[in-house]
Amino acid sequence: MAVKRELFGHTGAGAPVWRYTLYNETLAVAVLDRGVTLQSVTVPGREGPVDVLLGYDDVRSYEENGGYLGAFVGRVANRIAGGRFCLGGQEYALACNDGPNHLHGGREGFDKRLFTLAGEGPDHLVFVLESPAGEEGYPGAVRVEVCLRLVEDGFSMEWKGEAGQPTLFGPSCHAYWNLAGQGRGDVLDQRLRLFAAAYTPVDETLIPTGEVRPVAGTPFDFTAAKPLGREIAAPDPQLGFGGGYDHNFVLEGETGTPHPCAEGYSPVTGVRLRMETTLPGVQLYTGNYLSAARGKGGAAYSRHSGFCLEPQYFPDAVHHPGFEQNLLLPGAPQRHRTTWRFSVE
Repeated sequence: MAVKRELFGHTGAGAPVWRYTLYNETLAVAVLDRGVTLQSVTVPGREGPVDVLLGYDDVRSYEENGGYLGAFVGRVANRIAGGRFCLGGQEYALACNDGPNHLHGGREGFDKRLFTLAGEGPDHLVFVLESPAGEEGYPGAVRVEVCLRLVEDGFSMEWKGEAGQPTLFGPSCHAYWNLAGQGRGDVLDQRLRLFAAAYTPVDETLIPTGEVRPVAGTPFDFTAAKPLGREIAAPDPQLGFGGGYDHNFVLEGETGTPHPCAEGYSPVTGVRLRMETTLPGVQLYTGNYLSAARGKGGAAYSRHSGFCLEPQYFPDAVHHPGFEQNLLLPGAPQRHRTTWRFSVE
């Protein structure tokens, strides 16, 4: 295992952005210090190496195109209704950057911040960010540490948050996967299994209603592997709200302990992805609003060019007492880890 460091480019403000690549004999994972953004993941396929992650070849594309491709998003991933919440008897106002709601930490979330490389070894990288009190409207300063580690058949991402006063903290990794290879069409024939017997329905602005609904007998049943496109156009109002899947699934496992999350498979390349996490939920997003952007190597990205499996606390948890809360308290660091493993069949 080894690490390669190279200049990726500069931000619009002139700051350098570095790309670090962890690699062994079969895998290579490249990450940018801007947003701890996964830029490429190259794994073995039936006919040779395959880059299975959507991304861009330059900093400007990351700055100008939406979608959070590969980014570490936060302070709180997903949506907070109305961009407001109460904590300790005080109301806090956040940026509403997704219609009436707050999304993925706001207009200048973690995905747009330059992290500092604080440690490295032949198999890992450690990035750190100091998020000041009041950033994007959140109370309290937070120190964020993200460790990316290569394992024999994949990689893991472990993050830790420490706060100076009570605040919300629930980041996620917003990687877009195409197991046939980035830029090789849509993902609707790729098979997905989720270790989830329930999901959280949403309203028309994609905010959970508070209900936890069984998936059995619905298009949301991925308890047995099936193609992503099999029921994506089913006449279900939930699918209509987001133009496809954009929903949180309730994982079958104890929060804080690694448990199976998802399995994906491409019949084209034979690449199989196995994912585990310590978090209680995962957001399945089928790239319903991917723009007509040019990705790596000039690849044309469009609707359903990739799918996301975002490990997370449930969206808008702060407004739903029945959901597990993503509250970060002084003296009680929050740690979570997600691991992605790859094989070829």
